[in-house]
Amino acid sequence: MPNLQKTFGYLFVATSIFALGACSDDSGKKQAQKPIPVTTMTMTSSSQPYMVDVFGQTEGDKAVNVYPQVTGPIISRHYTEGYPVKKGDLLFTIDPKPFEAAYQSAKASTEQAEVDLKQAQREATRYTNLHKAKAVSEKDYTDAVSAYESAKANLAACQAKEQEAKITLDYTSVRSPVDGIAGRALVNPGALVSANSTQLTDVTQDKDLKVRFSISDNDLHGYQITEDSPVIVIADKIKDPINAKMNFTATQIDPKTGTRSLSAQLDKKADILPGQYVTVRLTLGKQDNVFLVPQKAIRQLSDGTYSVYIFADNQAKQRAVTVGRWLGSDWIVTGGLKNGDEVIIDQIQRLKDKASVIKNTDKKTTEGTKK
Repeated sequence: MPNLQKTFGYLFVATSIFALGACSDDSGKKQAQKPIPVTTMTMTSSSQPYMVDVFGQTEGDKAVNVYPQVTGPIISRHYTEGYPVKKGDLLFTIDPKPFEAAYQSAKASTEQAEVDLKQAQREATRYTNLHKAKAVSEKDYTDAVSAYESAKANLAACQAKEQEAKITLDYTSVRSPVDGIAGRALVNPGALVSANSTQLTDVTQDKDLKVRFSISDNDLHGYQITEDSPVIVIADKIKDPINAKMNFTATQIDPKTGTRSLSAQLDKKADILPGQYVTVRLTLGKQDNVFLVPQKAIRQLSDGTYSVYIFADNQAKQRAVTVGRWLGSDWIVTGGLKNGDEVIIDQIQRLKDKASVIKNTDKKTTEGTKK
């Protein structure tokens, strides 16, 4: 009898535990089925600018590479790298001694030619007078006049050679061709440089900049680029965007990259340096019948597509959408939505397709507005 009572006791305890577990499961299921409170935004279509962001690099509008125009060893550098220089400022000196010697030789030849010309002029005058008095032969007269003309031509040739030698001598002083920032010296004193071959440095204009960038046909989406297409430049550590104006558009596609080369002139007040990498935002036109949806409401799926949850029949229904670019804190949705759709903008991580939802009574439903 005691054993039988003990057995009944075990059965009673097990039955009680099972009953409690069943109640707990039923309570959990009821808790899981409770609708999720969500906030929605009613969609209203609008027109938004179509913009493309690409990387670009700034450069001086009149940036030049500096090359020597004579061959010889560099004997000194006269500028500080990275500092402003004016047009005509001395940058390098090439050993001038051989060119000075050539100039002095040419100058001496000119002086000798001047002496010869004066002598020939005197002889020509004398023979002209004698010829008038019929005191010399015709040949002697014409020879004297020809010698005078030859002396004049010889002087002109000597003067040209002297001028050429002076120009060549001046080329030993390498000067800045423009105002701007002098770049790194690519040669040191003592280095032998070749005329029109060895680059010495570069000079870029820090207040007259342009930005070069490229864009593909896929990014254009049928829009046309004109000189009036709005352009702004965005750079790190620059608070406000920099205005720019289109000044070059390639008329053909680069077959290697599949892009078109473009450039835009930057505002002269731009606080930016040549060679800096920037973001170029090009406005190509307007997109009609698009929707602005908060970025947090859009999900990117594992296959790279995008979707939102639509509030309908007290359910969160997943819908695929096509997105464009960001505009502030919103994403421009170009396809998949229609006017009047209620997009769920919170609780996204808790939702799944056809999940039971209810509009949050603590928050007002937001209406999408045209921006």
